[in-house]
Amino acid sequence: MRSLDETLGSKGYRQEASRPDFVVKWYVSVGSRPQPTTMDTPTFRDVRPMPWAGSPSVPVMVTRQYREGTLILDVVDAGADAVVWRGSAQAQLAGSGEPLTRRARIQEAVRRILERFPPP
Repeated sequence: MRSLDETLGSKGYRQEASRPDFVVKWYVSVGSRPQPTTMDTPTFRDVRPMPWAGSPSVPVMVTRQYREGTLILDVVDAGADAVVWRGSAQAQLAGSGEPLTRRARIQEAVRRILERFPPP
């Protein structure tokens, strides 16, 4: 919420609790996604590696799972109760992370999303 308030404030918007023009609703989801990667594995056929040549290898496709987080911001017309704009950001989540690192990543995501708000 702090990142949202700061970013909208820098764009000239201010909170008006009694008669808002719009409200912002936010949603967060976290899920697992497959990430195919290629890694080289050594082969041990009848090839004897030379000391200066290194070991021969064969590329192998491996799929690993990673956690991905999605942040969605909906700008809702307060009078009509209708979504008038939506923005989102996705990022790979790496562990729980330090609180300051998490906060910085959230601030960056909110800033990136709201770069496109308001629409032209």
